[in-house]
Amino acid sequence: MQSLTPMAHIAAGDDEDRQLAQQLLTRWEQGEKKSQLEIETWGDATAHGRHFDRFIRTHLGVSTTRPSKQTDQIADLQRQIRRLGGIPVGAAPPDWETQLSHARDACLAALRVWNDPTARFRTSAFALLIVTAWNGLAISILQRGHVEWRKVDEQGAPVLHEGVAQSRDTKDLVVLAFPGQDAPRRALRENIGFWIDLRNCVAHRHLPGLDLVVIPQAQSCLINLEGVLIDTFGEEYSIADALTVPLQLSGFRDPGILSSRKTLQNRLPLEVQALLNRVDGLDPAVASDPAYQMRVAFLPVVPASGRGADAVAYFLKPGEVPSELEESLERYVILPKIWKGGTWFRAGEVASEVQRRTGFKFVAAPHHSNAAERLGVKPPKGEPPRTCDIAYAEYVSSFKQYQYTQAWIDRLVVLCCNPEGFSATTGRPAVPVAENGDSD
Repeated sequence: MQSLTPMAHIAAGDDEDRQLAQQLLTRWEQGEKKSQLEIETWGDATAHGRHFDRFIRTHLGVSTTRPSKQTDQIADLQRQIRRLGGIPVGAAPPDWETQLSHARDACLAALRVWNDPTARFRTSAFALLIVTAWNGLAISILQRGHVEWRKVDEQGAPVLHEGVAQSRDTKDLVVLAFPGQDAPRRALRENIGFWIDLRNCVAHRHLPGLDLVVIPQAQSCLINLEGVLIDTFGEEYSIADALTVPLQLSGFRDPGILSSRKTLQNRLPLEVQALLNRVDGLDPAVASDPAYQMRVAFLPVVPASGRGADAVAYFLKPGEVPSELEESLERYVILPKIWKGGTWFRAGEVASEVQRRTGFKFVAAPHHSNAAERLGVKPPKGEPPRTCDIAYAEYVSSFKQYQYTQAWIDRLVVLCCNPEGFSATTGRPAVPVAENGDSD
């Protein structure tokens, strides 16, 4: 009979230990105590389960330790600290987690600048900080994946500057950290590239007209970064809990800001215009992807009275987007927002004011009711009352009546200022008040 070599003895012993470990694990899973199994197997009455745990982990790779309630609470508290951007006390964070913390801090700083109503260099400061955030995020991803993120020389050694390793350019880091040729991934890289180039182009320049023009790219940039944080590192690294909807509407004090996007762009320096127009040369699948830009529509609404704000941003409800706007925009950021302010008028008050300003007899019925139905401000007769166009009128169900805005009065005055327009708007002939002998 051939004797076993030393290596064969070891292999046979390992196999026996694995079999024993499997038997002990099965008995424990069926309800037997670890301490009793230790006494029976090794005559060890002092280990209190630790001998059993080590033996099973060594030979089967299975952990049989069950964390205590306190351990779960500590882990939960650590997750909360990380969500707040901190590092748990006593923890030695790896390099990637330190970089990730820097990235989150830079992103939140960028948002503070963007949402600050007194900020002057809003876009340039946002660009600088958001690029810093993406730089840190890309380095964090590469470090965790053990991918070289530093500049290296011909021998492969890191390039140092005053003893500190130098990182690759941000665009190179982004390509390494976010590979892929599908449209969303390409759009993400294009969006980051847009902010890198904009940072280089507008640094230290006060261009307030740029603030509204770049909202689509800014919104996508933030959503992209939050998505990467959650998908790559987990919910505890999300920044969503730190965000809220800003109460101010930056830039709307300047009436010129309410111009079209193209008009705004034409006022900017030529090299900035060239950068903004770069979208025309992109692959349509990338240019239209929300990872590159999310278009936001702001509609100026005339306030209900002559006093108050210079303009109001009218956020459309889903299903209420005008057809002319729907045709020109492919995607929206639709923010339902309840807004109530200014002075509202009853039908009789509207009729009296229109009559005073046009000089034609104009009463609540039939003139005003006909005009409201013809112009789509009220539903046709026979249909339930409802709000059709909040810019002109609102149906108040608690009072079962309509109330109207100053914009509606102004519109009626324009349409009814001559006999032809009066007849087309109301379906009735225009009768001068003077001929009627009263002002009803």
